[in-house]
Order: sequence, then structure tokens, then C-alpha cells
Amino acid sequence: MTVYIFEMLFVLFAGALLYSRKVSKKTFLILSFFTMALILGLRGETVGEDTAHYIDVFEKTKYISWKTIFTSGTDIVYDKIWNVDRSMEVAYVLLNKIVRIFTSNAQWILVIVAFTTCYLMAKFVYDNCDRVFLPTYIILCESLYMQSFNIARQTLAIAIGLQAYTLLKKECRHSNIKAILAIFIAFLFHKSAIVLLLLVPLWKIKDNRRGMKYIIIGSILMPFLTTAIGRFIFVIIPRYEGYFQNNYWDAKVGAVAFLWLIELFMIIYIFKRYQNDDGKEVFIATACTAIYISLELVGLKFTAFTRITLYFRAFLVFLFPFFQRYFESKSRLVYKSGLILLLSLFFLSYASTPARLYYFFWQ
Repeated sequence: MTVYIFEMLFVLFAGALLYSRKVSKKTFLILSFFTMALILGLRGETVGEDTAHYIDVFEKTKYISWKTIFTSGTDIVYDKIWNVDRSMEVAYVLLNKIVRIFTSNAQWILVIVAFTTCYLMAKFVYDNCDRVFLPTYIILCESLYMQSFNIARQTLAIAIGLQAYTLLKKECRHSNIKAILAIFIAFLFHKSAIVLLLLVPLWKIKDNRRGMKYIIIGSILMPFLTTAIGRFIFVIIPRYEGYFQNNYWDAKVGAVAFLWLIELFMIIYIFKRYQNDDGKEVFIATACTAIYISLELVGLKFTAFTRITLYFRAFLVFLFPFFQRYFESKSRLVYKSGLILLLSLFFLSYASTPARLYYFFWQ
């Protein structure tokens, strides 16, 4: 727990330096995300539910030939248990195989994934946020960073896939194709990244009240379309069908329901106050938050959907900072202080779980 408290306080300290203009925006991001990557990459084998699994996959890749990697399509069988094939996306297996060229120490795959993920997250914030402290603190505390200790491969896919938003935002020639290519690369690390293709049509929707109304209505209807959504997923990712037949972990709402209520209030309030010149950023952020909450409700029945929500949950880095504009200048400090306090409590709550009990790999 001490490591996490140090990490949180260090990012807050770096934020204070940024606020006082003693460090630049870029320096703040380097300090914050380097610290986050260091703690994530140097974790011990039992820090995070699936960390030992990633180490095991790294060890198994020495038995996989290069020919198999380049001829097996998007999935590669890396193990067999009780005559059941265990497979994983080709890009992640390829990354493990490349790392094995230089070292047989499995810790390096954790380090490389951690630093790549944090670099891409920092790039996403730098490219899309004028004020970077609050988005960084949201990534650290809200859930995405803490999820990286468990679902490292998926958070890497999220970090890659989010670059599609930056590419769409540039609105240059072939920006759609480049965005789809970024999502496809993410898909090769974790097939669930396919859901980010929704960003392309979302970007095409005119960012006005009517467009937002349609998105909100669609989000409300989404929980009632679970079966149809499931069938679509089965076509794209057949091995995910089991997630609709079995729940592999308990769906617990807990304190996060309070955060959902806050986000729902923000969506409704933004919709009521929305101006057509508010910009595409808040339009996408509001739409993605609505989709995220809707999928979380589906996840209460089919827990696999809670993993999909993470792709849309990432856009809270836009929603929370944007909402400041609805406060008078004197009240904004209260809003930001309250938000930082709430996020800090969430971070400490995640950090205190048994699976996050931290120790360095050499201890």
C-alpha cells in the first residue's frame, strides 16, 4: 500500500509543479507516467490477478515457432489443458517471441508492456488535452491504471486503440483508414478492441443536440439488445461465446454506483445545456460515457461486458474536465478538489484489495 500512496502523492506533487509553472506539460506527463510504468512493470508475480499467467505465456512462447506465428491467423494456440486449446492473439504472442530473442527473463515482458501502455496513454493525453493534470489523475485513479495490473494485454490494446481518436481528430486525408488501422493493431493484441470501431461512425454524426439525443436513446436501448450484441460478438470472436454462458467473476456494484450516478447526472446536464459549438470532443466524451454506463448495466448480467466498458470509460478524461465550465470561477476549485478527493478514494480502494498487495519482483 505504501508504494501506491507514494505514487498517488508523487503525481499530485507533479501536478502542483505544473500548476505553479515550474514544469512543462510534457515534463509533467513524463514524470507521472514514467512513475506509473515503473511501479506497474516492476511488480511481483502475484501483484494482479493475471500477472502469473502472463509470465507463464512468456515461458510457453519458446515452444512456438516463428512459422506458427506467421501462419496461424489472428489467434495462436500456446498451450493445451485437458485437451482444450488455450489461445491468445497473435500480436501479443509475437511481442513475447521478440522479447525472448534478447532475454529469457519473463519480467521484461511486464516492463515492456507497462512502459508501452503508459507511453501511449501519455501520448493520448498530450495530443488531446490542453490541461493534462486532471486527465492524468483520472487515468491513475478511476480504474484504468489499476486494471493494468490484471488485464495488462487489454489495457495495452486500449492504449493502442485510443490513438484512433487522435487520428480521427486530425481530419486529414485517409484519417478514417489510419484510425481503423490503429484499431486493427489493437485488435491483434486483444480482440475486444474491435468495439472501438464505433468511434468512426460516432465521429461522422453531426455534433449537435439531435445527434446526442440519438446516441443517448441508443444507449438506453442497449441493455435490451444484449442478445443481438452477443450474436455479433460470436461472429467476430467465437471463443467469447462462453462468456455469455458463464460468469467468470462476480458482478458487484459497490461504491462505483455512486460514480455512475455522478456521470449520469453529467450526461443529462450536458445534454440540457449543450451548444452546437461545444465541440466534437465533449460530444464524443458524452456519447462514450453513455455507452459505458449502458454496458456496465449489461455487465451486471453478463460480466464480460464490464471488460468492454473500459474502452469507452477512457473518455472520462474529457468528460470530467469539460464539466468545469458549468461552474463559476470561484466554484471550480471546489469541484476540482471534490473530484480529486473522490478519485483518490477510489484509487486507495483499488490499491487495498488483496490482489494489489504490492512487492517488487526481486523481493
